[in-house]
Amino acid sequence: MTGGPDGDLGSNEILMGDEIIVGISDGSGVIFDPHGLDKNELNFLAKHRKPVEHFNGPFSSEGFKVKVTDRNIVLKNGEEVLSGLI
Repeated sequence: MTGGPDGDLGSNEILMGDEIIVGISDGSGVIFDPHGLDKNELNFLAKHRKPVEHFNGPFSSEGFKVKVTDRNIVLKNGEEVLSGLI
């Protein structure tokens, strides 16, 4: 999903949809989990119009969050992210 829980389209999709959301990118970063992102946390973000950088839900062993301000981090799969802007 492009466009986060802090906007009209993203928040409505989260609150009204019944699909499993595996990834969201917005101006603050990206969250991804191939097993599905925590629906309760997504609903909280959508209701409070907060971007994905505020996602505090659990991730599976394959899930991650990268904020645009992140630098030189290593994901659980060993992939290096030099900048959250790329």
